[in-house]
Amino acid sequence: MHKIYLFICILIFSSTTILAYEDPRKFPDIDPIYIDIDILDPDQKVGYTVGDYIFREINLTVRKPFKLIEESLPIVGYEKRYRGQLLGISLKEIDISKETKDEYSNYLIKLKYQIFTNSVTAKPASITADYYRFINPNEPKKIQKFRIPEFTFAISPIAIFGDVKVENDMSPYRGPFFLDKTPDENKIKFSLLILLIISLMFVYIYGRYTWLPNRTFSIVYRKFKKQKASAVNTKKIITALHTGFDSLIDQSLFEDNIPLLIKKNSSFKHIEKELHTFFKISRALFFQKHIKLDQDELNIWLINFALHCRMCERKLIVNPKDIKGISF
Repeated sequence: MHKIYLFICILIFSSTTILAYEDPRKFPDIDPIYIDIDILDPDQKVGYTVGDYIFREINLTVRKPFKLIEESLPIVGYEKRYRGQLLGISLKEIDISKETKDEYSNYLIKLKYQIFTNSVTAKPASITADYYRFINPNEPKKIQKFRIPEFTFAISPIAIFGDVKVENDMSPYRGPFFLDKTPDENKIKFSLLILLIISLMFVYIYGRYTWLPNRTFSIVYRKFKKQKASAVNTKKIITALHTGFDSLIDQSLFEDNIPLLIKKNSSFKHIEKELHTFFKISRALFFQKHIKLDQDELNIWLINFALHCRMCERKLIVNPKDIKGISF
């Protein structure tokens, strides 16, 4: 007995499905009070050519007791026909979103068509009307239809045919294909930014008033450049300079082996005169107590000398105008 009921249900379902594929125009129209529809078509109506896509969006609301027969929706891969002739427009994708409420069902149907035809001259074309079918479960044999209107547009040739005036063929939907130069411009801007950063780094490292890399005389100059003039501070900076020279040549530096320092770093050749003056100041301060020196003048000279040593250590050229003597 159960098998008989099952067979009857399958038969009813099959008959409904078969009817869904029949010619839809023979079915009666559904009463519009049961249907609300909103169709979003492209704004572009001209300038389409082979390979272009056309997108349609259909928002369909079906009130109870009717239901949409989803088998009546367009089939992917089906090419549109007009009077039996292929139009060269095929459905590539269909996306259906359904929302069911107590009183109605809402369908959001997104359709994507592609054009597979062209001509040497512009020609009209259209996505022909579709017929969606609906069923009332209370009267399953009375299937009804609703007509989805067509969308008309114009297909343009790939190239202009014949002798025409360009100014008469200036549709905003036609024109040359432009390459996107944005990625290349971004690469150029990024490269210039990197170059600028590297240049600034070199300027900073090798500039006169910068500190990196933090070497011996850079530390000495930075430590004593703002010190106040006094005999104690003068001895401190002279001692620090002696220590710096000793570490640079890996032995004690005296006035008679200044050539060893120049051999180690030829940039010190530019301040050789100042080096001899420095050793005279050192002898006078530590060993010749009777010689009186102007602490203010001496302090300024030693700080300037430390700056020159820092520049030589970086192998920068010292301006000869900056080299000054000192009176004893």
